[in-house]
Amino acid sequence: MPRPEYRFVEVTRADYPLLRRWLAEPHVADTWGEPDDEIALIEQEIDGGDCKMHIVHADTPIGYIQDWDAVTEAHYRDLPTGTRAIDTLLGEPSHLGQGHAKRYVRQYADRLLTAGAPLVATDPRLTNPRGLAMYRAAGFQPHAQRRCETGETVQILTLAPSSG
Repeated sequence: MPRPEYRFVEVTRADYPLLRRWLAEPHVADTWGEPDDEIALIEQEIDGGDCKMHIVHADTPIGYIQDWDAVTEAHYRDLPTGTRAIDTLLGEPSHLGQGHAKRYVRQYADRLLTAGAPLVATDPRLTNPRGLAMYRAAGFQPHAQRRCETGETVQILTLAPSSG
């Protein structure tokens, strides 16, 4: 089966119903916040904030990915200036278990690195084994375990540019 090339389309307010539906899916709700709270956070950034938010498309919309300046958060304090943090959700249940998330995360992270980010970082909670495994499969390496702003312990994982 050929590997799809993913497209990343900037989020608009017209995407809020789709995002609300995805955020309410059981496989998403256990690692993300309440749909209305998450949409409120997106609304704060949609008109030009640092957080860049995209709907992930294969043939159809399948997920959401965002990136922002990592060093604005205390638990990323030792990462180089310019590091971008990412977070994602694969919203469509019919696409689970097919390897989409690791592939589109890697494609998106490679795009950030090509644009000049020295590292791409992410911070799944230790209680999120699926997320930890997916980021590792996408090539991210463990960096440190820390408490994040909510007090939960997260595993910081990073991806550096390829050497070669």
